[in-house]
Amino acid sequence: MKNFDVLFAEASNDGKRTLLRALINEIHMEADRKSIKNIVFWFTEGDSLSHFAVPVSDVQRVAS
Repeated sequence: MKNFDVLFAEASNDGKRTLLRALINEIHMEADRKSIKNIVFWFTEGDSLSHFAVPVSDVQRVAS
């Protein structure tokens, strides 16, 4: 996505949380639970998007 950093910087805290949840599927932690082992993004599982690939939100938005 072009200019994601600009979008993220301008987003509210709730907007940032929503953006991150839309991108990140799972976060795997090391045994010490202090270090991140792996981050799985929604779009990297099998490299194809299915209709289940993006989490569903109660809020409907229109892209402009």
